Amino acid sequence: MKRAARALAPLFALAAGLLLAGASPAADQGAAFRASLAEAPLAPGVKPKAYDVTIVLYFDYQCAYCKKQHLSLMDLLQRDPKVRVVYRDWPVFGAVSQRAARLAIASQFQGRHAAFHDALMRTQGKLDDAALKAAARTAKVDWERLQADLAANGAKIDALMRQTQSQAAQLQLEGTPGMVVGSYIVPGAMNITGLMDVVKRVRAG
Repeated sequence: MKRAARALAPLFALAAGLLLAGASPAADQGAAFRASLAEAPLAPGVKPKAYDVTIVLYFDYQCAYCKKQHLSLMDLLQRDPKVRVVYRDWPVFGAVSQRAARLAIASQFQGRHAAFHDALMRTQGKLDDAALKAAARTAKVDWERLQADLAANGAKIDALMRQTQSQAAQLQLEGTPGMVVGSYIVPGAMNITGLMDVVKRVRAG
């Protein structure tokens, strides 16, 4: 489904006021808020050496539209080597979604996030523990190490997810997926044509 992107500037002014009270001028507040969406040490992503556009994706592993969005984003990354993607796990479909998100973030500690993320996004139907383990096997994730990494870093992962939830509220996202592309917000799934168009608009300023 193709969705229209809307400019973020008015929303940045509101959100920046909440996050950066007392900072000025307003333009600097907007830039700082936008940077905060993407810059988090534990937020996984795809970061080319010479990127010039950043897409911040808010998603849930049990969201059917998110799975379609994943395929479009993979297509975009194949076509455009100057796009960075930052994954913001926003599990809105309950406990299993939360578990999937926490496991996926923890998979970074063994360098398997890209593969695990892809395997989870390609899993059909609702997730359960068996499906999570199957995706881990597909992605060559060491399950025992994954549990240990999650236990050791759970507090940091939970803090990241709370931050993501707060951002989604400030961006007024009503569900998954949602994207911030440069200074535009896309409240829903966008096909490859739409993605390429909004990236072009970001580059054009």
